[in-house]
Amino acid sequence: MPDFAAGPNWLVGAVWNGRWWVLAGSVGAVCVWGAVRWWWLRRARALLLERSVVALVPAAGFDPSLEEIDRHAARLARVPSVVGWAPQRALGVRVRLSSTNSQLSYRLEGPAQAAALLQLQGFADVDVVDPYARHGVPRIRFEGVPPLPRLESTEGASA
Repeated sequence: MPDFAAGPNWLVGAVWNGRWWVLAGSVGAVCVWGAVRWWWLRRARALLLERSVVALVPAAGFDPSLEEIDRHAARLARVPSVVGWAPQRALGVRVRLSSTNSQLSYRLEGPAQAAALLQLQGFADVDVVDPYARHGVPRIRFEGVPPLPRLESTEGASA
């Protein structure tokens, strides 16, 4: 039983007598902290590589109300709660505005776990599109019907 009347000398003596245990515990704590920190940074890097991108393309007469803008901002603020337990640097939502051929494009980049939240249509006159998809005209094929001849091959045959 330590003698509390002696003051802090008993604590100094106890630490000095068990100094090897104190050193081993300190080294162990630093190693555990380093391993957790390394795992946390690797998790952030993996989440940053798996980002989801959504493009919002407004119509020509797009004029949102303040209520729609507030709803959209509140939805973007909910992204960290949807993702859950993740590093802070991987939870951010990036908003990119660009214009090509006088057409405004509004891109949202966020964590892959929040892709469904980012793809929700919050405005009436806005189309949600995948910015990496090719939006060409799909080819229609009918079974049992031969393809039509090309125009240049029919012109060469008539001459």
